[in-house]
Amino acid sequence: MKHLYRFVGGGLAYLLVEIIWRYVMGHGAASLLMAPMGGTVAVVIFFFDDKKWFPLLSALAGAVTTTLLELLVGSIAVFHFGVRLWHYGRINWQGIIALDWFFIWWGLCLGVVLARRLIQYFLKKRRETNGKAL
Repeated sequence: MKHLYRFVGGGLAYLLVEIIWRYVMGHGAASLLMAPMGGTVAVVIFFFDDKKWFPLLSALAGAVTTTLLELLVGSIAVFHFGVRLWHYGRINWQGIIALDWFFIWWGLCLGVVLARRLIQYFLKKRRETNGKAL
């Protein structure tokens, strides 16, 4: 059940970021495909973080997952439907995936891992302060 919550929460968060980004940058409407992609990435990040992987490695798993999903979904959209969901302008392949964005995803995933760990730390401290067992 926790993976379902992570999938839904991650999907909604990713979609919200995409909507805000496209609005600020003036790139049109966001695709609803961003929600399942974000949900999948959240499940992967938290799966590895649950195993207490080093934060950079948990984030790397998220960045690799994001890039592979962009490659899969973007390729299907472009080559089968003729629809471009996004276009990367720098070091990229077919405008579908880009090296610079891989590192941006890695940084964003690292932020998610560190924020989660910080929240867990403060929740643990709060429980200890209230005298409750862990």
